[in-house]
Amino acid sequence: MDKNDTLRITLGDWQWNAALIGFINIVGKDHVHLSKNTVEFSADLLEDFEEKYFGYLIGTYEKTLSWHKIVSMMDRLEAYENSGFENFNSEALKSLNTYIKDVKRYLKSNSYKAAYELVASEMDMLSLEKQLTLLKEPKNQQQFESDRLKTIADLRPALAVLKQIIAYCARSEGKRYIGAKNIIYTVINNAWNGVSFLNPQTKIKDVYADYKAYFVDEAIDYIQQDKRKYKYQCFICDAPIKDMSNDLSFLNATGFDVARKSSHVWDFQNDIAICPLCKLVYSCLPAGMAYVYDRGIYVNANINIEDAFNINYVIKQRILGNQEGSPRSIYPALVGALHRQEHQVSQYDFADIQVVRYENGAYRFNIVSRKILEIIMESREDLDRLIKAAFIENGMNVRVHDEVITRIFNNQNLFTLIHRMLYHKLSSPGNCYFHGGHLTSLLKINQQIYMRLGGMKVENEKENRKRNAAIIWAARKAGEGLRTRYKVKDAHHKLPGICYRLLNALKTSNKDMFMDVALNCYLYVKNPVPEVLTSALSNDKDFSTMGYAFVAALIDEATGERENTAPQDEQEVLA
Repeated sequence: MDKNDTLRITLGDWQWNAALIGFINIVGKDHVHLSKNTVEFSADLLEDFEEKYFGYLIGTYEKTLSWHKIVSMMDRLEAYENSGFENFNSEALKSLNTYIKDVKRYLKSNSYKAAYELVASEMDMLSLEKQLTLLKEPKNQQQFESDRLKTIADLRPALAVLKQIIAYCARSEGKRYIGAKNIIYTVINNAWNGVSFLNPQTKIKDVYADYKAYFVDEAIDYIQQDKRKYKYQCFICDAPIKDMSNDLSFLNATGFDVARKSSHVWDFQNDIAICPLCKLVYSCLPAGMAYVYDRGIYVNANINIEDAFNINYVIKQRILGNQEGSPRSIYPALVGALHRQEHQVSQYDFADIQVVRYENGAYRFNIVSRKILEIIMESREDLDRLIKAAFIENGMNVRVHDEVITRIFNNQNLFTLIHRMLYHKLSSPGNCYFHGGHLTSLLKINQQIYMRLGGMKVENEKENRKRNAAIIWAARKAGEGLRTRYKVKDAHHKLPGICYRLLNALKTSNKDMFMDVALNCYLYVKNPVPEVLTSALSNDKDFSTMGYAFVAALIDEATGERENTAPQDEQEVLA
């Protein structure tokens, strides 16, 4: 290939743009020239592209890989041995047994078995896996101390086997092939499938060689060919192509099998095909989107490629910079990147960008308008407070921050979310990992939604914000006061039933029912009804805001600031 050849690619739709950003990430921004909506690069960047491809993905997602979970334990094991197991206790033993279970599961998986054939080593990993056994766990720390010597004696052979396994995985070839297998089944298959090393019938065992043969070699050969007699055109770049053999069917949720489903196109004649170079760029889609386990995100800022690169770089760094890349950090990372980009480009340039999310095997799209962006910017402090808030519903973890961002994107208010949270707080408080302060933040964000998207007049924005904050504060004080009086009368057990009736009234916007329940409560404690309950009746939005703040204070614990740590999703287990 002539190293003086210069290739030029322009931005297009979101998927092509994400793949193009992935290509830039792989070859390095310093090796390409970015100009408005165009990328220019030398053809010699395709040399050893397969090494750059897997090298970038393994390096970027290293902490999320099962390979990393195996090798990262070495320091801890050596620390135990160097200290003579002085700090080794029953909790450390349970943690070690969990690690051993994971290691045994990884070593027996088909992807690891396939990698063993590529690593030049005489070590039999499956034999080591069989030698690795769980250690007997004592019932408590006292029993552990009494059996300590025997436990340590049983532990030493297990550590010796573990160190052999870690040494095998930590060597360069171990990381090269095991890391590649991890990447294929945790990142790459989110974007494309069914071809190259993801083709179940492939005959090439080396994934690097397989990728090179299917994507890289074909692209290099195509660049060198004389294309003057080619009569077809690439669907993406309009370059001449020899035949229609390369289509988009390998991209998830995008293409289709043109041989089996010819009815998908006009007159049963497929006219969608791409050149080998565009196929290579599309294979870089996993490097363009920011993935964590089975979730991904990409911001399609398609006016300027420099802006697109920068904002997605920030998102990826914020997500994967978090320890072990927790999925809950996807939306906070998006908010942080939007906030940073907002201060770097003009208002016109950053209006109406497209946010693409990959969730549950499908792509979801939202347009972030100027008004939505203003809500996110104005509510950033309240959004940050919601990052750890969560509750369990039907056995699934619901991240409050994610729910709020989704509703903002979809132009929805937060009253139904607040209602769900309060209902679960009453029915199953043990599954709720939020407190009254989180609900107050939700009500403040909801005010921003009404102001920006609900048609409210915004000329007195500061006054409206103060008025809303005053309603929330007064309603919470009223709720806390009523809860205290019920405690004094030793009638605290009546509050859940009262809260259920109030929530039913709020759900149906039944002001008469709400006031009927509230009046009965204040008659019972022989106190006047606070003014905030009656003054908010004239406005439906103020009534809902006041009502939910009031009920939240009735439900909330006396401290009002209980902070829990939500359990991890099953999908958050390292693959």
